[in-house]
Amino acid sequence: MTSSHPSTLPSLPADPALRALQWDVFCRVIDNFGDIGVCWRLATQLAAHGQQVRLWVDDASALAWMAPGGCPGVEVRDWHAPPPAAAERAPDVMVEAFGCEIAPEFIAYSALSASGSGQKPVWINLEYLSAEGYVERNHRLPSLIMSGPASGWTRWFFYPGFTSATGGLLREDDLMARRDAFDRTAWRAAHAAAPGLASADAV
Repeated sequence: MTSSHPSTLPSLPADPALRALQWDVFCRVIDNFGDIGVCWRLATQLAAHGQQVRLWVDDASALAWMAPGGCPGVEVRDWHAPPPAAAERAPDVMVEAFGCEIAPEFIAYSALSASGSGQKPVWINLEYLSAEGYVERNHRLPSLIMSGPASGWTRWFFYPGFTSATGGLLREDDLMARRDAFDRTAWRAAHAAAPGLASADAV
């Protein structure tokens, strides 16, 4: 399938020597753990491909049990912390997850950095996963920023989905191998005594 509209979404560098980008991912925990779970998975997948990631989150408490060991290449920062210091790398890519609205202070910092370097970051608005038809229509659509320090910048909509005309799905490189190696019988036996399960046959 093909997208119903042309895409001019900026391409990331193809040269392997230029691909270690700085990503800033922004997440507000709104409903249970879906928001932070998706953003953490995105951050760790980026890090696994050699990217540097700062994950800005307003409530990181779930990561204490979700990912107690952390992840090399991913730095978790409090949503209300000040923008990166002058000696730190400015963002190459900003990911605004689920309409969380990046803090104005960070946008001002990014605009100031961009004015000095001449290189604006790619700004991605990560949306929720859906199988509805609007996903293909809206994936990769641009949205022009009309006011503020980032006036004139473009924010790009990224919709995960289940067809080639969407953003696809996140999964670890070894997921299929782990699935194929999964021993269902052993798993059922190990979890047969779990609360609420009468027997292994109930699993």
